[in-house]
Amino acid sequence: MKDWFMGLDMRERKLVAGGAAILLLLMFYLLVWEPAAVAYKDLKKNVAAQQETLDWMKQASRKVKALQGSARGGARSLGGSSLLAVVDKSARSAGLGPAIKRVEPDGSKGVKIWLEGAAFDPMVLWLGKLSRTYRIDATVVTIEPQGDGRVNARLTLAGPPA
Repeated sequence: MKDWFMGLDMRERKLVAGGAAILLLLMFYLLVWEPAAVAYKDLKKNVAAQQETLDWMKQASRKVKALQGSARGGARSLGGSSLLAVVDKSARSAGLGPAIKRVEPDGSKGVKIWLEGAAFDPMVLWLGKLSRTYRIDATVVTIEPQGDGRVNARLTLAGPPA
């Protein structure tokens, strides 16, 4: 190859050397520079998208913490009353008073309540209000339909965590 190159005229050698230099620069650009630039651009977009996701996650985390704090605050708002008293009073204010047949404690953080001939819709709304307002949840529910939207129900309710 060297012999061939040396056999060329000076003008041809300059032309071949210039072409080789241009070819090397073109190969460097196509094989190294452009892929690196494209990868950099893609990574920059990726980082921006991930930063946006991180910002959203931080905002969502703040909302969750605020909601947890307000839920904890609701759980503590038993107003110094016992769980039994809160359940009984809230059931009566929900219009379930005549249906209450028995209310008794179930351990230290639970209440059992028996309802007979209770209107189903107000009972479900009452259970939802207990959960939202006081974090008192139904753990065992047995419902027997009685007709005309009335039910007999045996409920075990668990009080808010300490």
